[in-house]
Amino acid sequence: MIREGVPRSSDSGGGHAERGAATVEMVLLTPLFLAVLAFLVLAGRLSTVSADVAAASRDAARAASLASTYSAAVDAAEETATGSLARQDVTCRNLTVELGDPSTFVAGGEVEVRVACEVLLGDVALPGLPGSRIVGRTSTEVIDRWRSVGPAG
Repeated sequence: MIREGVPRSSDSGGGHAERGAATVEMVLLTPLFLAVLAFLVLAGRLSTVSADVAAASRDAARAASLASTYSAAVDAAEETATGSLARQDVTCRNLTVELGDPSTFVAGGEVEVRVACEVLLGDVALPGLPGSRIVGRTSTEVIDRWRSVGPAG
């Protein structure tokens, strides 16, 4: 039995006020969802590049520790870091490879290598983000005590 005077749910007059509410919610939430998604992509990229730069600095330090002179160590570190990042498909706007103090480049000493990569972030379009970010890592390797190492020149 249907009572008169009590509107049915399909006949309710309140439905007109809610018409389009889902569209408005979608219009308001879509930019927020896209911003969160872009932030996750940015965080993932920086995390991956950070791990790749750490691996490149470790590889470069190892290659430098095997060189017989400091200048050969600089060349070996640069070549190894560049190759390591290229194998991981990491593109750097600027790549710097720096070795530590040449006076520690002696048998039983250590060689420290810092690799820094300027990563482009232009394809992660979020307002207020910088166009690039520098990711750098440092690694140290011990030079074999029983190996002959030439002068630091």
